[in-house]
Amino acid sequence: MMTWISPKDSPKTVATGKLSRATDITRRASQCFRRGLAVTIRNKRVLCFMQKSQLFAALMLLFAGVCHSQSPSDSLLEKATADCSDPSRASSPECTALQGQRSGSAQGRDYSSPAVPPPILRTSPDFNADQQTQSPPLNPSQLLHRTTVLRPETEFQQMVADSVGRVLPLFGQSYFGQPPSTFAPIDQLQVSDDYIIGAGDELRIRIWGQVEADLRVMVDRSGQIYIPQVGEISVAGIHYGQLEERLKREISKVFKNFNITASVGKLRSIQVVVVGDARYPGTYTISSLSTLVNAIFASGGPAAQGSLRHIQVRRDGATITDFDFYDLLLKGDKSKDVRLQPGDVLFIPHVGPQAAIAGSVNMPAIYELKEKSTLNDLVEMAGDLSNVADSSKVTIDRFADQSRKTLEFPLDTPSLAQPLKDGDIVRVYSIIPRFEETVTLRGHVSNPGRYPWKPGMRVRDLIPDAGALLTRRYWRERAAIVNGRSTEYPVRGDHLRNQQDGMDSSRNDIFHDDGTDATHPSDWSTASQVPGVTGTTSLKPGDQKSSDTQQRSQPSEDSSAGPSKVRNVAEDVRRYSPEINWDYAIIQRVNPVDLSSKLIWMSPRKAILEHDEASNLELQAGDIVTIFSQRDISVPQASQSQYVIVEGEVMRPGVYKLETNETLRSVLQRAGGLSPNSYVYGTQLTRESARIKEQKSLDELVRTMDVQIRQSAISIAASSQSGELPQLLAAQQAILTQLHTVRATGRVALPVKPSDHDLTAFPDIAMEDNDRLTIPRVPSTVSVVGNVYNPGSFIFQTRNSAGSYLDMAGKGKPQSDLHHAFVLRANGVVVAANNVNGVFVGGKFDRLRLYPGDQIVVPYKLPTGAFVRGLRDWSQIISQLSVTGVVLSTVIP
Repeated sequence: MMTWISPKDSPKTVATGKLSRATDITRRASQCFRRGLAVTIRNKRVLCFMQKSQLFAALMLLFAGVCHSQSPSDSLLEKATADCSDPSRASSPECTALQGQRSGSAQGRDYSSPAVPPPILRTSPDFNADQQTQSPPLNPSQLLHRTTVLRPETEFQQMVADSVGRVLPLFGQSYFGQPPSTFAPIDQLQVSDDYIIGAGDELRIRIWGQVEADLRVMVDRSGQIYIPQVGEISVAGIHYGQLEERLKREISKVFKNFNITASVGKLRSIQVVVVGDARYPGTYTISSLSTLVNAIFASGGPAAQGSLRHIQVRRDGATITDFDFYDLLLKGDKSKDVRLQPGDVLFIPHVGPQAAIAGSVNMPAIYELKEKSTLNDLVEMAGDLSNVADSSKVTIDRFADQSRKTLEFPLDTPSLAQPLKDGDIVRVYSIIPRFEETVTLRGHVSNPGRYPWKPGMRVRDLIPDAGALLTRRYWRERAAIVNGRSTEYPVRGDHLRNQQDGMDSSRNDIFHDDGTDATHPSDWSTASQVPGVTGTTSLKPGDQKSSDTQQRSQPSEDSSAGPSKVRNVAEDVRRYSPEINWDYAIIQRVNPVDLSSKLIWMSPRKAILEHDEASNLELQAGDIVTIFSQRDISVPQASQSQYVIVEGEVMRPGVYKLETNETLRSVLQRAGGLSPNSYVYGTQLTRESARIKEQKSLDELVRTMDVQIRQSAISIAASSQSGELPQLLAAQQAILTQLHTVRATGRVALPVKPSDHDLTAFPDIAMEDNDRLTIPRVPSTVSVVGNVYNPGSFIFQTRNSAGSYLDMAGKGKPQSDLHHAFVLRANGVVVAANNVNGVFVGGKFDRLRLYPGDQIVVPYKLPTGAFVRGLRDWSQIISQLSVTGVVLSTVIP
């Protein structure tokens, strides 16, 4: 080890080693310093010489230091710091030599020396501070709030609920809805200057200048911290604002020319005791920065029977503060809040006098009263009166002579000064929602609402013209007929998405740009065939529901393009037509004397359209004028807006509004008559009223068959053939399922002939609302459907009969019921085989003449099993009789 030490730098520089040889070298070098000589070491021997050779000696001394130092990477200063700073090693030879060097320096001898870096003080390796940064606590708005039903917790709260009709909360208890935490981390808060340093606090000390240090030290139980080369410093009990001054004064005893900053790192925890009527009493570990308010929230607050107005902090047997939590909640006043210290006791006494206030106040609740509290104090605590409060009176339910009585006061200054008593229940009424000097207009109008009444006001003053009877919905639907998308280039993805979304409220979505219906079932069928579109239903033979879907998804052969593809054109036209009941409106008037109500009839047609002064009734204050539409009250058909659809082979197919008692011929004449290709015999007239009746009959038939099937099942179960019951029930249930899917069409069969070709052939019947008249063109085929080998359509020929077409279709299969086959004529009339054939006429059904558009239907034969069961029964009887005959022939000779 070789180094160079001058008397000037000896107080700042110390050499140390753990080998005994290095200790002896240090002791001899100190003796050289006392004599004012320089030192060099050769062959592990210390030599003293004059200062004229100091440069050469420094090199030699540096080489000796490298040889004899145990940790070459550490500086000489750092090794000395690690050995001699600890007071327990102050008496060691190394520290003795260090003291000798410092004393030699104190003699004032100055020796020139090269620049030496400032010493670096390091944190003790035994220090194990928590390096993890704590996340800041969540704010109340970030917490997961539980929705709880308010329930009475005390008898007084229950009595208040019975009195006012609902449960009133205990004021302040809602702030403690979250569960308490046994430890309240508020370390992220700024430490104030009056914070008292105590055991467990972490201090962060930074020193720079001629000495450098970045220390993290912990205040031990004795209230001291340890700083290398300085020793222990007592910091417990001093304020944080005085900490830097205290540390600088102590470190200045060892080092000079430095700056220092000190802050509090990890805070210590303290324990306080929460007792009394607390919701969760016990011992709580909280941060040393916590105050009384922090501890109250951390402990869950007072119980329902605890006081919020007298929370006490007791320390060393004395009451430090008496905190009123209402000051914080109502005024934001924390002036009496104190910082807690270890061992403090938080005492929550029993609740004091209470009073409830309900009604038109901003915060109805149950409040704790102080001495000499008045009605005005209670109203102020409740957030004052609401804007709808009736300031004319207030009532108080009060205990008196073991009973309760109700007092009434006006809300004036003397009444507000009225003192309150424990158990009072105050009710503040709201104003009556009464309108004075107004009339009300409602119903089928554009601006329903209340209007100011003026003397001499009449109906036409309220409804000046017919435009006032057009509702806002009417105008919205008219505005939605077209929109900006109708002029945009359609995107294919949007086109498919619009088909799947269904019908929109606007008619722009009902009609495509090419005039087709966007929501017609045929488009749905097309969409289901697009690759990549899922959700289609596979069709199986015999599946009635799938067959029905398939039939509805395919466009009819007789239908034509255009308005016929609209789902309900008549309803669509009606949507944009005002349907006002011009013959009936009422004025509802209440007699202010006996409060009786009467209805006064008026005619909007006469009062508004015809300006009849007799119908322009005078209005009174409080009148309610109601305008009806035709849908509100059913009016005579002559007064209703009725529409029919005429489509097919007519000159002007479209939607027509019916006139009074208009007939079928009249509608066809307005449609321009028949086209040359019209097929009068195949005309289809569907009527909504007929469809409803037919559907009702079908539903009744299904219910009747269901009852019969159940009764038949009971009879079969009681017989000896009960083994066939499951199969029979399954077949019958399948038939019922198919019948449930059948929907009536509402077609009305017209008495027309195949030879008819003009309008005079049509019956002169009255048309109804929502009728649909379809006249097809002359077809060229006859259809054969049902249980045949080749169902399909065959070219019509006048010489062919029903039997000929059945032969073309391969006749019936073994399961076919040809006896019940029938022909559905193009005009809707049915001709059944069992009604045509007979014993004397033979197979007249096969010779039946057909016409274009007719359809032959061959149904399935449904086996009942009666013949098979009967044959089996007779076989058993015959076999038993045979056995009996054999026995008798044997016994009787």
